[in-house]
Amino acid sequence: MKLSFFKVGLRVAIFQLGLLLCQNLTAAVTFTVTPNVVSNTYIGPITMLISNIPAGGTVVIQKFADLNSNGVIDAGDVLVQQFNLTDNQAGMVIGGVTNFFVPFDYNSTTGTITGILAFPAGDFSQKIIGQYLFKLSSSSGQLTNTFNVTNFPYAQKITGTVTNNGANVPDASVILFPASQGGDNGPGTPVAGTVANSSGVYNVQVPPGSYVPMAFKSNYVANYLASPVLTLTNGQTITTNLALTIATSRISGQIIDATNSNIGLPGVFMPAINNGLIAIGFTDTNGSFNIPVTSGQWQIGSSDEGLIVHGYVGYHDGTNVNASTTGIVGPFYKANALFYGTVKDGSGNPLQGIPIQAQDQPNNGDDGEFDTDGYEDANGNYVVAALGGVTGSGDPWVVSVDNQSEFPNYIFSQSALEQNGGTNLAAGQAVLQNFTVLVATNHITGNVQFNGTNVVGVQVDAYATVNDNSYQAQADTDANGNYSLNVANGNWNVEVYDCGCDDDDSLNNILGNGNYQDPDSQNVTINNTNATGVDFTIQSCGGVQITTTSPLPDGTNGVSYFLQLQASSCNNNFTWSLNDPSNFPPGLAFDPIGEIFNTPSASGTYNFSVHVTDGNGNSTNMTFSIYIAPAATPLQITTTSLPNGTNGTFYSQTLQASGGQTPYSWAIADYSALPSNLALATNGVLSGTLSDTADTYYFDVIVTDAAANSITNTLSLTVVNPPLPPLVITNTSLPNGNLGVPYSAQLGATGGQSPYYWDYALGSQNLSLIGLSLNSSGLISGTPTTNRVFSFKVQVTDSNVSDPPTNKVLSITVNSKPVLSSPAWLTNQFQMQLTGAANQGYTIQMSTNLGSTNWISLFITNNATTNSFMVIDPNATNKQRFYRTLIGP
Repeated sequence: MKLSFFKVGLRVAIFQLGLLLCQNLTAAVTFTVTPNVVSNTYIGPITMLISNIPAGGTVVIQKFADLNSNGVIDAGDVLVQQFNLTDNQAGMVIGGVTNFFVPFDYNSTTGTITGILAFPAGDFSQKIIGQYLFKLSSSSGQLTNTFNVTNFPYAQKITGTVTNNGANVPDASVILFPASQGGDNGPGTPVAGTVANSSGVYNVQVPPGSYVPMAFKSNYVANYLASPVLTLTNGQTITTNLALTIATSRISGQIIDATNSNIGLPGVFMPAINNGLIAIGFTDTNGSFNIPVTSGQWQIGSSDEGLIVHGYVGYHDGTNVNASTTGIVGPFYKANALFYGTVKDGSGNPLQGIPIQAQDQPNNGDDGEFDTDGYEDANGNYVVAALGGVTGSGDPWVVSVDNQSEFPNYIFSQSALEQNGGTNLAAGQAVLQNFTVLVATNHITGNVQFNGTNVVGVQVDAYATVNDNSYQAQADTDANGNYSLNVANGNWNVEVYDCGCDDDDSLNNILGNGNYQDPDSQNVTINNTNATGVDFTIQSCGGVQITTTSPLPDGTNGVSYFLQLQASSCNNNFTWSLNDPSNFPPGLAFDPIGEIFNTPSASGTYNFSVHVTDGNGNSTNMTFSIYIAPAATPLQITTTSLPNGTNGTFYSQTLQASGGQTPYSWAIADYSALPSNLALATNGVLSGTLSDTADTYYFDVIVTDAAANSITNTLSLTVVNPPLPPLVITNTSLPNGNLGVPYSAQLGATGGQSPYYWDYALGSQNLSLIGLSLNSSGLISGTPTTNRVFSFKVQVTDSNVSDPPTNKVLSITVNSKPVLSSPAWLTNQFQMQLTGAANQGYTIQMSTNLGSTNWISLFITNNATTNSFMVIDPNATNKQRFYRTLIGP
């Protein structure tokens, strides 16, 4: 602060103007939330600006659902989110990648926090229509801001009243779930939600479709199986009342950090399910939960989406507990690894709001222990938390687009990790995996039957490779056994799902293990057309079916050949024979176990028929065709070069060979070595996540054909580092200065490679013209000597000499010294004119003793448009008085 003072006598004013420095005028903490009103379809940032906190201070942000909309946090309101923000504390960074879903301070200014909360960050409970309250708690006190989620104005509406035993239930939450498809045993991911008013009346506008609405409230449970299924058409309003059942018991416990039991996880959504009955709760600020239930056994588990803001990893399965169980402890692990990347269409345009899922995949075929969710932000970027070094080498992780059925007009690529069985994660590792999206406007349709009866609720899958990306479409059959798959142009392989497990929509679960024969897959080509009548007829175990298809793989004259014919039956004790041996290729042999082997002695195309009998006496015949090519050409490796790889990304290339006798087997010479983390599979796939020094690596590969011939070639792979983010100057404006008052401002930059070096850009004025200086660290300092608006151009250079510098034009406004006119005496008061700068704070103080430390404030102002003020001292009873002007804040 800057001071000026003067002395006044009773009749003659003796004016003295001086400059003093005054500090430590304490300002109150401020807290703003922007935007404070969003639609339930909004995807983007919620920015929280917190000012005037102690350097390095921490604030607690809590978000409550204001169910009664009274603007006050009271006993009926639910804590739905909580996190801490610490001044100048960086975000959660793993492997050089920031988990931007865990809020942190984006602002480098000490005493000011800019926290960005992603909305809704995959957590459906955050976008239920209604009023919320953001509460800030700090060492200086508490502040509360209102936040509202509005209903997107769809033309269709579902309305009604929430009741219990005929009485209206106020302030209940109403959630709309998608209608059940065949094979579903419970609700899917919610699609909309709202809060009923004080009379129990609710209204929610949604797109056309089929929905199951359910009501929830503390001390009540909902019944999914008894809830109505509503089909809403264009412009329609449906009125339906929703009934709640009073809870008779409770299940309670605490969600904690797995490595520190003193850390509870607050604001986490906790659902509980019991044969269609559903109850919900949230953890409180200590991570404790208390879920209302009825009698019986319930499965409880935290919502994976609710853990995103904490940076923790969820579990795949819930825990079964009986009603009235208390003291449950749920330990959750904080992520130490992550997946990241983008979701874009074929033109590179980002999508929004696509959920991403990561989970461990044990080799024993189980579902895995961990299951965690991520979310694509408005720029097409996603981050998914994971665990490295915890699940072991036999428990790899995969990442994929989750709930693809929610996006029927798109097909999402499958990650290379998913196709290759996953990747083992190390602590501190970040794995890049991008996804590509195709528009799926065509359809493959058909019917699935077993013994003349439609099969309901079985999953049908289609697989295709388009532009080197693998895609999967899937759907369950409806009540008539019909299915419809949304697909893009390409060659699709369609099959009925049979995992040999008890998944709800598998043949094994629907028809029973051992009661059927797996149907063959079918190939379908889509070229801006639909494919209809792709039907599947599943055979019972009353017969035998040859599953090997014709034609058989080609053979080569003079090269050993082997093939095992396959059949399906409930008794796999098969006996095979040739119906027409004279049509069989010369030189080949056929045995009773269905093997075709030996070395063919002539080339050409041969057609022959085989007969098979199973252990129950059932039999069938099938005609096959086989082509025997002329003698093979010499074995050679045709891959001569490999594309560059980038550190931190997954690399995959398939080596190619020709000649000799297929199949080929690949290996690395025992005296040679691949770059770190790469492996060469026997099928020629060279893959792995690169993590090595940027350089060119040479290695020898060996290919061996079926006749044990081998050849060796030297290949090279150049590993490069990923490009650095662009260098950007983050300052948008600089604070004003005051003439003769010390000034300090710090320039900031992001991207590139730190440290940064600052200087004037070519053609720029030097700050020395106004008494200031710029050092190489970006600090502007000094004492202004000229009052003016001074513009200049700065540039910043990072430590990567190959990057060009970035420049920006900035300006500093230097205010003139304030002028306090000589006082004019009126009866028992002085009047004086204060002239300064607009939008600058001034304080006029008075004392009867110049040496006193007790100055009395008469006038305080900070006006954005006015720079001149009349100051009056109404109580000038003392003949000698002193006045001074304070500048700031």
